[in-house]
Amino acid sequence: MTRKTGLLGGAFNPPHYGHLQSAREVMTALGLERVLFIPSGRHPFKGADVLAPVAHRVAMVRLALEGEPGLDLWEIEAQAPTVSYTIETLAAWHRCHPDEEPVLLLGADILGELHLWRAWQDLLALAHVAVMTRPGFFWDARLPACAYLEHHLVTTGAQLDRNRLGRYGVCQVAVTPLEIASTELRRRLRVGQSVSGLTPEVVGIYAHTHQLFSSQLLE
Repeated sequence: MTRKTGLLGGAFNPPHYGHLQSAREVMTALGLERVLFIPSGRHPFKGADVLAPVAHRVAMVRLALEGEPGLDLWEIEAQAPTVSYTIETLAAWHRCHPDEEPVLLLGADILGELHLWRAWQDLLALAHVAVMTRPGFFWDARLPACAYLEHHLVTTGAQLDRNRLGRYGVCQVAVTPLEIASTELRRRLRVGQSVSGLTPEVVGIYAHTHQLFSSQLLE
């Protein structure tokens, strides 16, 4: 069976325990070699007025991943000079790692907007897709993304084997429902409230030291 690597993109503005817990659980459930966190650089849907500078978001992810076996950082989008798109990141992955199968990790909350992504219907030409459960979000066949993805659904994550499927596949992975939102983290950091239990202490200290979310714009 080919080695598989999970790819988890996001703004990570800031990263928190919800990101880490989901990555750990998916890595175990699907037998992934590792999961790479991919902080976005210039985001196609989020302006600079709501994002901490990319260098700081990368630094916070690096701090959050310290001592987390199997979880690592990939800075390809953070270093890109223009807006990054997932389809391009996956193409770059194949150029760098032709012998590994990528597994794109998506939260169920993204299913309602996946059809807005660039070349979204080509994702399965380049990667498996693992949809992680999110509180309050459900698989809905009426959504364009679900209607597309369900044709490639497999019963268990163990079946995400391209050699067996003859193509890339899709699975749903139940993860522990931690209701932690980056929006709430930013609010707490802005008003000086504790973020203990929501994000690693080093991330909170870093964000406070650099006053990353003190602006009212970063809500």
